Amino acid sequence: MKTLHVDPKAGEPMAPVAAEVERLLAEGKNVTVTVAEERELLSPQQVAARLGFSRQHVVRLINAGEIEAARMAGSSYWQIPLSAVLAFEERMAEADRSAAEWSRSLDELGAPLE
Repeated sequence: MKTLHVDPKAGEPMAPVAAEVERLLAEGKNVTVTVAEERELLSPQQVAARLGFSRQHVVRLINAGEIEAARMAGSSYWQIPLSAVLAFEERMAEADRSAAEWSRSLDELGAPLE
């Protein structure tokens, strides 16, 4: 997953978005594009749909401090900044890259699989 930030002051702000979509389509991949203002607030259900988790798991991540969120005043409902979701996605992607690197290193050293 890749997040592209569009600066309205840039000369051709949509060029990087179009190029990335065209590249993925040329590779034969299906593409989903989400358009949101950077200060967008999401519900746990919206975050769950984006991440492929259950709503309950998202609430657990909030309670564990993994995803920044705030309760709405006088309510039990959460508001989650899109920026917090993007930061969580980046941390997960970095963890995946790190695990893959460790796995390659262990393979190169001939470490047994068990």
